[in-house]
Order: sequence, then structure tokens, then C-alpha cells
Amino acid sequence: MKLFILIATFVISFILTPRLVKLASRLSVTYSREDGKVGSRSVPLLGGLSISISFLITTGLAFLLSRGEMLGEYDYHYLGIVLGGSLMAGLGIYDDTRGASFPIKLIVQLIAALILIGCGYQFTLFTNPFGGQIEIGRWGIPILIVWLVSLPNALSLIDRIDGLACGVAAICGITLFFASLSGPPFVPIIALALTAACAGFLRYNFYPARIFMGSTGTLFAGFVLAAVAAQGSFKITAAIALTLPLLALVIAIFTRVRRLGSRNTAIYPDQQLHNRLLNLGYSPKQTVMILYLLQVNLGVIALVMTEAGKVLALAVFFLVGSMLYILFAIMKDYRERLTSTRGDRT
Repeated sequence: MKLFILIATFVISFILTPRLVKLASRLSVTYSREDGKVGSRSVPLLGGLSISISFLITTGLAFLLSRGEMLGEYDYHYLGIVLGGSLMAGLGIYDDTRGASFPIKLIVQLIAALILIGCGYQFTLFTNPFGGQIEIGRWGIPILIVWLVSLPNALSLIDRIDGLACGVAAICGITLFFASLSGPPFVPIIALALTAACAGFLRYNFYPARIFMGSTGTLFAGFVLAAVAAQGSFKITAAIALTLPLLALVIAIFTRVRRLGSRNTAIYPDQQLHNRLLNLGYSPKQTVMILYLLQVNLGVIALVMTEAGKVLALAVFFLVGSMLYILFAIMKDYRERLTSTRGDRT
């Protein structure tokens, strides 16, 4: 059944995406993005529809064909993903075509989160990295709501360069697939289906993109990833696997707070990782590949934490983080010196 999900979801997403390119172009649902080589280019949106449609078709068929064996007592949990995910995709379509205000986005995202909670999702404890479990108690529902709202928006924040958000979602999905194999049987299916849907779409989204995920894709994929992470008992593992989009959210919030406290907003530019790499002279394709590699490393660390022990995984996480920080500092220093040397020659 897993092989069926993998192949069928990939094929449907792969075949459906070019048709959405034509549909979005005909409806003039496009987005202009700056490209250093060709200037501003207009690219169709609504690509996320291929991800959500292929996901819903194949998972629905899989659960029907299994005659309940994959769900059992978790039938309402799957229903929560279908209803909440569809609502998030609908919000994304509205945002891509007409533009949704922040209050509308927040209200709809809260409703989707409450639907998932009403279908049995809960967050009462998580695993302590150093052993044992930590009880959350009555803080479980507020924390779960924040989690379900934050991750889709975090994924949207890294959808600023061709192929980045979709590729990161696929890598996160395959990481959560392996991490959830020991949990409820439907959770790995959900993670695998999302991975395959993103992989089928990525062929047309990688630089130079023929179509963008848009809010339709980032909100849906982020919501499904958040639901998978919340369902399992591997919440710390999932948090590490999802560090890259969550880091983007933290940076965005930090930058916004600093701008609010300053009269000169120009001194606080967007400090997202992809912007830093682009400013260092890397091409969009090179930037995406570097961040893919970072996300793969985070996924490996998360799986090491699951299988080989928490202390070892945290040690590896610290070492990788330190190495990346040093690497970026060296690249920035080298770039500044190179620019300074060229300036002196002229």
C-alpha cells in the first residue's frame, strides 16, 4: 500500500501541475518575482492545488481500499486532516487570487486547528531529550493551536525562492515518515503521500520555476506536516526536523519587532538564510541546494535522536549548527574582503 501511495501521488501531482500552469496563466493568477538574470518575471500561482488534490485522492483511495485497516480508531484523525487541510487550501486559493487580510487568515487557520483538535488530536506530553516524558497538562490545547497555526505560516515564509518551500516540505515529510513508522499506521501514509505530492510538483517548481506553490500549497503542506508531528509521540524529533521553516518564522518575528521599535525600518532588512546566501553571491539554484543539504542534515539528526539516543543527537545538532555558523561567517568575511579588494583596484 505504501508503494501505491508513493507512485500514485507522485504521478497525479506530476501530471496535474502543467495543467494548473495553463489554468493559472489563463486566469491571470500570477506573481512577479525578481530574478537577477532576467529581471522581474511573472509566474503562475495555484500550484499547491496539485499537491492537495493528489494527496486527498490517493490517501482517500488507500483508506477505502484498506477497509479501515489503516485507520481503526483513528478514522476521525484522518477526517480532521481532510477537513482542516481542505479549509487551509481554500484559504490559500482565496489568498492567491484575491489576497486575504491578516485577520481573515488567522481566523480561518484557527478554525482549521480547532477542527483537528475536535477530531481527536491532543498534545498532553512530549518526550524529554534526556529521558522520560514531560506532562503539558492544560497548556496542551493552546500549544497545539499555536503549533498548527505557526508551521503553515513558517513554510510560507521560505517560499521566496524557487523550489525551496516545496523541497523542504518533501524532506520534512520523508523524515517524519521514517520517524512515525512505530506509531499509528495511518501517520506514515500521510507523511509519505505529502512527500510524493511535493516531489511530483517540484519538477515544475525548481529554478527557473514554471509555477509557484503559493499560499494554496504552503498552507496545506504546512498544516499536514504540523498534524503529522502532533499526532506522533516523536514531537522533539519533529521539531528538529522542522527547524528550518521554524527558524524562518523566528527571524521574521524578530525582524518585525525590531522594525516596530525603530523609525528607520531600512536598517533592519530581511535576514532570512536564503537572502544571506544570495547576498554572498550564490545563485538561486545554489542557494536552494545548500538549504536542501541543511534540511537533510536536520532530518538525519532527528532520526538519530529517534534511534541512537538523544544526547548523541543533540551533540551532533550542536556541532552541525556551530559548523554552519562558522562557515557562513567565513563566507561573509571572504565576500567582504573580495569586494573591498575590487574597490581598491578601481
